[in-house]
Amino acid sequence: MKRLYLAAIMACLFAIQGTVAQTNGRLAPKLAALYQRADSLCAQKAVKGRKPVIGITTTLKKNSLAVGYDYVRAVTMAGGTPFLIASTDDPQELATVVRMLDGLLMTGGPDVDPAYYGHERHPQLGEVNDERDVFELLLFKKAHELRMPIFGICRGLQMINVAMGGTLWQDIPSDFPQSELCHRQTDDSTTPAHDISIVPGTVSAKVLGLTATGVNSRHHQCIKDIAPELKITAWSPDSVPEMMEGYPRYPILAVQSHPEIFTVHGDKVMPRFFGFLIEEAKKYHQKRVARPVSKRSNKGKK
Repeated sequence: MKRLYLAAIMACLFAIQGTVAQTNGRLAPKLAALYQRADSLCAQKAVKGRKPVIGITTTLKKNSLAVGYDYVRAVTMAGGTPFLIASTDDPQELATVVRMLDGLLMTGGPDVDPAYYGHERHPQLGEVNDERDVFELLLFKKAHELRMPIFGICRGLQMINVAMGGTLWQDIPSDFPQSELCHRQTDDSTTPAHDISIVPGTVSAKVLGLTATGVNSRHHQCIKDIAPELKITAWSPDSVPEMMEGYPRYPILAVQSHPEIFTVHGDKVMPRFFGFLIEEAKKYHQKRVARPVSKRSNKGKK
């Protein structure tokens, strides 16, 4: 590993020298300064080591890919390298992408098509995006098969539950008419909409270091039947599931709220979700790198 770092440093130093050489009348001063700064930072970060690569799901809309920038910022703030995954229905392409990742962040977005969990469409079903449904279901399958750390947010939680055999309530106001809680904030969601209770002793509780906290809320669907290999780990006061996990068997953690918004606005608790994802991604990467080494050593023993 040290050799790799030294090689990276030398490459950056040679790049700096090459950039300086190009400034002799061929590059504008501002461009030359930008290149020099980039090469210098490259050399510095090579010494600190590799950051885990976190894949982030996107939505294909009108020939453009879209994703909230707060997801990207939250991953970066936690020490990861964000990698935006382009929407595709090609399983082989997704398998190739997944092999480049250390962790997966499944983001918020439109409603999940109920056909994927065997239900008819509710009159209050919102916008669905079939391209994204297919993309994320296939992506999740590939990442899950490798036991990659997966963190789901809002729709991400719902999609993971559906992908593993669970179902959803399609419209909370219709299905929980007795509730007076606001699950769909119309403001900037930088303040809590309601409290949640977290099951003590779960990974969810250990990550936050709490068994109760306030969360923001921007959804109108939620878990109905939890997938057989997952468990609900937090609830709102009106019994809406707010968190779930697959530990200890599967490295899956998911929340119904939007911790990325709190994170980029200075909250001290919600960044712990992203810090946990990064630490899990580091462990995953180390195991992945060590695997071929152990195989080679076993061959040598024979």
